[in-house]
Amino acid sequence: MNRRQFLRIGAPVAAPLLVARRSAAAVLQTPAAPAPAPGADGWIALFNGRNLDGWYTYLQRSGRNPANIDEYARVENGLLHILDRDVDAGQTESGFLSTLTEYENVRIRVEYKWGVKRFAPRLENKRDNGLLYYVVGPDHVFPRCIECQIQETDVGDVFFVDKTRGVQGGLPGFGGSGFIGLVNGAPNARPEVSTSRLLKDGDFENRDDWNTVEVIAEGNRATQLVNGRIVNRLMNLEQPDPDHDGQFIPLTRGRIGIEIEFAEIWYRRIDVKPLA
Repeated sequence: MNRRQFLRIGAPVAAPLLVARRSAAAVLQTPAAPAPAPGADGWIALFNGRNLDGWYTYLQRSGRNPANIDEYARVENGLLHILDRDVDAGQTESGFLSTLTEYENVRIRVEYKWGVKRFAPRLENKRDNGLLYYVVGPDHVFPRCIECQIQETDVGDVFFVDKTRGVQGGLPGFGGSGFIGLVNGAPNARPEVSTSRLLKDGDFENRDDWNTVEVIAEGNRATQLVNGRIVNRLMNLEQPDPDHDGQFIPLTRGRIGIEIEFAEIWYRRIDVKPLA
């Protein structure tokens, strides 16, 4: 397969699953980086296909927006290309891209396709990436947030990163039963503290083509979808209270990020849509 065939851009893998929401939406804008105007369908493109305006990059050792950023994140043929570097170019850093703007009460949509390169120390591991949401606090690898895992066979798992926490909810139509059960069967169940990972329900990823991952982030709740199927639901999301040691506060807003984690990957769409 030549490069043009590999990067062929067709229709989205799956049309977004429409979910009715009850609350008004709000997109929080910083004065220095106002959000782009929404399209006719209500979606706001966070990645414009030309450059990384509205984003910054942070690497574990090199820090924010390093000089060699093109090796880690570059725009090519209208796509975001992550880890376009020589496998033998030296030690590869992990890191992430982040929006400059914080968001709340939005539906996030990304479309990705795996590349072929993997980098030490994960030359023989599953290809790994991640969609980060509700990113808050200072930059480090990896920042305080909720991660919708993007990793071969595991797309849709949840990781609570840097002491965030929450409760796994039930799938629609199944009540508290099934693979994903409503913890204690109560909407006010306390967040779990025994694990940083919650497994998804089903493997709907296409390893050789484009995939659509969505997160419906409403207040302190979230629903994660892979190619139009709900695979995980969360509620009572919390973060450590920065003003009171040992206490937690609701996690309801934050920046949006894309991981850089030892595997080549392409993104052709990163959008948000305010919930109506």
